[in-house]
Amino acid sequence: MVEKKLIQVVGKGCKKCEKQYEIAVKAVEESGKTDEYSVEHFTDITKFADLDVMLTPALRIDGKVVAEGRIIGVEKVKDLL
Repeated sequence: MVEKKLIQVVGKGCKKCEKQYEIAVKAVEESGKTDEYSVEHFTDITKFADLDVMLTPALRIDGKVVAEGRIIGVEKVKDLL
């Protein structure tokens, strides 16, 4: 079994962070890549710097920050997968 790539929505749990999480989940589902990616909402503020995140919401895909301080849409997330 191949290990899934991790998509992390990093944020404090605000409405924007929740929205980015919903978008990330929808993008994975629409792309048909649910067997390749898992999505988590990472909210441990003390670890944000360890993840190279300074602004939220942030989106990390497989350990790399791909968006920070803004919400990106479903199509953009799908392009990044």
